[in-house]
Amino acid sequence: MNLPQKNKNHGSRTVAGWVIWIILTIGSFFLAAAFWTPVIARYYGTIRETKTAVLWISAVFGSWMAMLLPLIVIMYQKVDKAYEDARLRREKAAMKFRSIWVEKSKRLLPDAVSAKIDPWPETIEGGRLVTVILKDGRKIPHVFIAGSREILGIYDFTDLPFEGGDVVDAEPANLENLPQFFAAHWLRLDGVGLPE
Repeated sequence: MNLPQKNKNHGSRTVAGWVIWIILTIGSFFLAAAFWTPVIARYYGTIRETKTAVLWISAVFGSWMAMLLPLIVIMYQKVDKAYEDARLRREKAAMKFRSIWVEKSKRLLPDAVSAKIDPWPETIEGGRLVTVILKDGRKIPHVFIAGSREILGIYDFTDLPFEGGDVVDAEPANLENLPQFFAAHWLRLDGVGLPE
């Protein structure tokens, strides 16, 4: 399976970032050792003596930790950003809904049903969640009506199982007893999807 070029580049940059961080971590130790070894040998004598060895260890590891601090901060920020990006990707995926195109004339409710819905309070700005009653007596819950006229969405269906002209009545949704809705179960009927 071929990954998109953008994902390959991002993965390569991530691996390169970790490799550079490891090289800098190891290299900073050798840099500290290369600096302190001749200095301590010159002023305090051979490293084979216990007192000088303790001084060398303190100086080298102390300097190394001081050099590592900015590297640790940078890597913490990179890891934190990676987790945040992953969280945003998960949230964006969870917010995706299905969308199909249904001709507007098939989504319009009859005037009498629209007039009945019009005075009901909006569920969200610009629309109402209703249960529609069809000519054959079926009740279809969780239908989103834009304004009071246009069927714009339906929950838990993969297509629109009726046309607007089939609706003979409507009832407002019981907002006190709604199920837990998942974006992926909503079907939008005007073909519009979420912006990328």
